[in-house]
Amino acid sequence: MIEVKNLSVQTSKGVVLLDHVEFTLTPGVCTGLTGASGSGKTTLLKALMGVSDGDVSINSGQILLDGEDLLKKPEKVRRDLCGTTLGFIPQNPMTAFNLHVPVGTQMSETFRKRLRLDKNAARKLSMDVLQKVNLLDTNRVYRSYPGQLSGGMLQRATMAILIGLSPRYIFADEPTSALDEENKAYLNQELTQMKQKAAILFVSHDDAAIRTLCDELLVMQSGIIVERGTTADLFATPHKEWTKEFVRLAMVEEGGGWTWKKSKSEM
Repeated sequence: MIEVKNLSVQTSKGVVLLDHVEFTLTPGVCTGLTGASGSGKTTLLKALMGVSDGDVSINSGQILLDGEDLLKKPEKVRRDLCGTTLGFIPQNPMTAFNLHVPVGTQMSETFRKRLRLDKNAARKLSMDVLQKVNLLDTNRVYRSYPGQLSGGMLQRATMAILIGLSPRYIFADEPTSALDEENKAYLNQELTQMKQKAAILFVSHDDAAIRTLCDELLVMQSGIIVERGTTADLFATPHKEWTKEFVRLAMVEEGGGWTWKKSKSEM
């Protein structure tokens, strides 16, 4: 279990980015996180992964992993947790890869290092998980450099790595943003299967994906979680104005994804 308690984050100039954020991630449960652009969602993900920007600091709170505070752990310990314990799907998949090394080589090296597989086993696992995310031209994808693949293909490749590593906790940052409807369905299907053993924090504006995957939903505004509850309850009876508008547009578009821009009051 991951317990986030009283987490507050600010910049070096004292600007508050997260204000006393609290929630729990439990294996078997997918927790959705939504809110306006700039509301603090990415800041929260970076704090959880231990990769906050240089001018950002955590000034209070705890991030408890099975009762142990990650904020008190050395950087190397937190880095070693990435992969098999903490998994991440980035919004921009290009950032997950070295542009000068073939995708398959990077996948295999990750599996060799994190899972201690030999070269042949790591390559086989790479090919198997690429198939699982509907990258059926597997040999070509394996040999390709990141710049030779589309954003959607790279997003699926990052998902393939996650499937291979099978982490206990998954942080997903807008993972469906670069995908067409068919491949969104594949990704949602894989995350649904992974949810059986893992806890997922699913950051998204994609209302259809949220309703498909998320058991509960958090709504963030200006660094504060302003609304929370089961996904069904929040879609049925939202209370905050942002959530009401989110649900209204979801109903109008019959589940189509959308991106909420900052209002003047949030700039």
